[in-house]
Amino acid sequence: MAGTSERRIPLPGSNRAVPEGATLVGDVDPDERITVVVYVKRRTPDEFTPGSAGDLARLARPVTRRQLATQRHRSHASAAARITRLAAERGFTVVATDLVARTVALEGTARQMAETFGATLRTYRDGERVFRARVGGLTVPAEIAPWTRAILGFDQRPLRTTRPLLRARGSAGSDSGLWPTDIAARYGIPLDRDVSSICVGIVALGGGYLESDLAMALAGMNRQPPVVINVPPTGNDNGLGTSDVADQEIALDLQVLAGLLPKSKIVVYFAENSAAGLTDAIHQAVFDEAHAPQVISVSWGSAEKFWTGPGRDAMQAVLADAVRLRVSVLFASGDQLATSGLTDGKVHVWFPASSPYATSCGGTQPGPAAGNGAAAAEAVWNAGTIGTGGGISDAFPVPDYQSHLTLPQSQNDGAIRRGVPDVACAAAASPGYRIIVNGQPMAMSGTSAATPLWAALVAIAIAARGEQIGLLNAALYGNPGAFRVVQQGNNRVGGKGYDAGPGWSACTGLGVPRGADVLAALAAVPVA
Repeated sequence: MAGTSERRIPLPGSNRAVPEGATLVGDVDPDERITVVVYVKRRTPDEFTPGSAGDLARLARPVTRRQLATQRHRSHASAAARITRLAAERGFTVVATDLVARTVALEGTARQMAETFGATLRTYRDGERVFRARVGGLTVPAEIAPWTRAILGFDQRPLRTTRPLLRARGSAGSDSGLWPTDIAARYGIPLDRDVSSICVGIVALGGGYLESDLAMALAGMNRQPPVVINVPPTGNDNGLGTSDVADQEIALDLQVLAGLLPKSKIVVYFAENSAAGLTDAIHQAVFDEAHAPQVISVSWGSAEKFWTGPGRDAMQAVLADAVRLRVSVLFASGDQLATSGLTDGKVHVWFPASSPYATSCGGTQPGPAAGNGAAAAEAVWNAGTIGTGGGISDAFPVPDYQSHLTLPQSQNDGAIRRGVPDVACAAAASPGYRIIVNGQPMAMSGTSAATPLWAALVAIAIAARGEQIGLLNAALYGNPGAFRVVQQGNNRVGGKGYDAGPGWSACTGLGVPRGADVLAALAAVPVA
């Protein structure tokens, strides 16, 4: 047992504030059983800055899942053994050790967690749910501190979806939005390609879907169904009705992808709505040998300020693995304009959308369709209180693929760092995406819709080339002619935010796709 003289090391960046907008219920029961996940790292720091030329070159070296697993067993077994010994000394149960994920899961009481890691745990209510939250920082016993990247699982505060906006209609009339296939056609995205070799992953943080809704949507689009597979965590199997927002999110993601990718395979990875749940779900998808998704679409995240440094590092490690394994991961940039809905007087971008290892998707307001079905013009999606997220990261430097751009200065501190988003497409309520939810047609909007549409375009490119691509950004930024630049509008709210203009902008990135040109650019990516 730990004594009063035990040396413990503060875990840098682990401090968590009181959840904003939540009401304190009380302390966590000291006898409550809690499972946390310790993320292990090498003792020596990484040589390169994330997103730098050297870093991306290192991650681009071909490697298989099996080879990476062998490397992890060699490089991380000793650190995991140290944590296992600590667990035995403190009376924890070792739930699982996964050297590929570089994790050791420990179960113990809240009292044990507080004594070992200095965790202060409280229970809060936010109007939607009661959840456990950690406040303050963590300390780590000195014998494992040099090998500890992060400890997740203490905090259950929910992440945010882009909360797709919807309007219900009694019939599928013109006011119920356009089918995803119709919106894809505006961008010249081909719908006649053989994508039967494709597997796309969707991360679902709670909720579920109705197979009958998917069938109705595919009938409306006159499309052949994909194979849909659910990969639930323990105790959760497509929990329809557990959350209206989550249900709508899954319906949107699934129906957009299914409509554009007939006869493909779509895997829905269900997870707890938390930073730990999202991190684990993406790792599960990246290392899923049974289904091996080539593309992963994620519509969840939150402002960078809500992620601790260690939590962000854990997610970065997972996304770096995706780059290594040539899995393309796309994230929504959020729907609350440049401030991410916060009122602290600053601008904020979403993470993981801001990761240099991910492709982030912003949203536009399409103009009236031209006679040939193409959009005549597009503007930044900004409906006053809602609209596309985007801006300059507070956490990440300029990645190599953005180094040739003239990026705007951060409105927080004047610095120039990673710009968000990378790409964009239709996200506004008009025309909106026609989706079936609980048997009813809905017109849905948000960067939640833009992200799976872009994921489908990437999947079509992968099917054509017969090889995975991985991180898309170098190819996208190297081919600006594959985009139609959006020059009208801004993502400002209360005067805070950024303007569109010639070239890349912190509203819509490179712009919206010229379908054939994007496919050509991605086809030209060298094969590993």
